[in-house]
Amino acid sequence: MKRFFLIMLLSLFLISGCADKKDTVIIYSCMEDNRNQALQEQLKEKFKDIEVKVQPMATGNAAAKIKSEGKDVEADIIIDLETAHAANLQSNFADLSNYDSSMYLDGVNNSNKYFTWVKNTMNLIIDKDYFKKHNLKVPTTYEDLLNKEYKGLIAMPDPKTSGTGYSFFLNTVNIMGEDKAVEYFKKLKTNLREFTTSGSGPTSLLKQGEIAIALGMTSQGVAAINEGYNFQIVELETGSPYNTTAAAIIKDRENDENVSEVFKWLISDFAKYDREHFMPDIITKDQEIKVENYPTNLKDANMTNGEDIATKEKLMNVWSEING
Repeated sequence: MKRFFLIMLLSLFLISGCADKKDTVIIYSCMEDNRNQALQEQLKEKFKDIEVKVQPMATGNAAAKIKSEGKDVEADIIIDLETAHAANLQSNFADLSNYDSSMYLDGVNNSNKYFTWVKNTMNLIIDKDYFKKHNLKVPTTYEDLLNKEYKGLIAMPDPKTSGTGYSFFLNTVNIMGEDKAVEYFKKLKTNLREFTTSGSGPTSLLKQGEIAIALGMTSQGVAAINEGYNFQIVELETGSPYNTTAAAIIKDRENDENVSEVFKWLISDFAKYDREHFMPDIITKDQEIKVENYPTNLKDANMTNGEDIATKEKLMNVWSEING
């Protein structure tokens, strides 16, 4: 009897201990550090009884992990994944038909397996002081960037490692055709200081005074301007290249109430905050631009096949002819 009593006490202790543990929801996030920090702070404030872990991960790495591990991947939710990857991986995602998508502008959200997270435009970012000092004409076309006066003054992200770089490359292919785009970038390469690994690389070089023209993300150029750099956002005559990112739930995880609760908050509350304070390009009906100096009249460049992974894989092989 005494032994039985001890076993019962131990069982109650273990049950009590388990009940006190928080359930865990894991998010793979492809956002930058400052955006992830804002997310973690708000998650901590919003969910007192759920442990939510944010694991930062590059979009390509996250896609590869989900493709390899499928439904067995440790993440429950993925956010800010490049939409081309999301479209390719959608068989691994839960059906989101029961989640509210009425906030989007017409034509923005076209899948029931993922929600559009943000739109990310790209433009030229120039150092106004350098241009004034050297009496340089501001470039407004891709062809302008071939001028000898810009030799060594330009940086662009490598399309093989950066979604930003790929967006510029895809746009030129759509405008010029594949063969002419390849010849164009072979010529541009002689004018470049370097192809950077990340999309933020050119803007970082611009801030360091090592170049005068960055092919980069509009949001990062504006952030630099708001930090006090005398930069200018220059939209190409053919419009601003762009890409989009997506948010999804790993298949079967939607049945977990905590996962569902966190995802609903992400797409309704934090996604709105992220767009309004970090990535302001308009994709929802009630969206406000709260980022100072962000341009509001940008026109979209030709980004046909921007969400097609087969096109991307083909163009990555083509890119090897330029920067193998």
